Amino acid sequence: MDSHKLIIKFFADDAASVDERAFVPVFHSFIRTHALPDHLLIDVADYMHVPDGPGAVLVSHEANLYMDHAIGKRFGLMYQRKRPIAGAETFRDRLAHVFVSGLRAAARLEEDPTFGGRLKFRTDDAVFRINDRLLAPNTAETYNQVAPTLRSFLSELYRGSDVALDYRPASPLQLFEVGIRATRAPDVTTLLDRLAPLLPATAPAR
Repeated sequence: MDSHKLIIKFFADDAASVDERAFVPVFHSFIRTHALPDHLLIDVADYMHVPDGPGAVLVSHEANLYMDHAIGKRFGLMYQRKRPIAGAETFRDRLAHVFVSGLRAAARLEEDPTFGGRLKFRTDDAVFRINDRLLAPNTAETYNQVAPTLRSFLSELYRGSDVALDYRPASPLQLFEVGIRATRAPDVTTLLDRLAPLLPATAPAR
């Protein structure tokens, strides 16, 4: 799989306990503090008034990050890569980079004092997408191409846990999407530590 336009979404564990309006100022603080390594953070957009819209968006040169209800009307953090990843020559490399970038953002949000420890992300229930209808159309052929590497990568990341992939063919007008289900839910920090040896040599681990 040659596409770099990969997406990962981690759902909030108890969305009702979090004030969604707080994400706009928190994302602005990310820009001020250069919170995400290897990302040029540019702007924040507020679409929370749009039903099922993109929510609070942190825009960077490399990727967009959303706090939204866009997948299954479930609130969570979505990391969407836009630009090629330096040093990530294989699909597995790109998977590792996108997962670590999404999890770094999740860790920063969990630690932000604005939320008082109430914000936690589930790691046993996630969604992987590819925003590339040319290289990754929503077909069984794409799934057969992606699944072996994705399954192998997840078996290392979630070692000690059974991981299932849930692909349900839908309209070719929709993005390619695979649900990820694990029998155990390591915390975000544990997954970041496990990702360190899986990253390309040129990418910082944390």
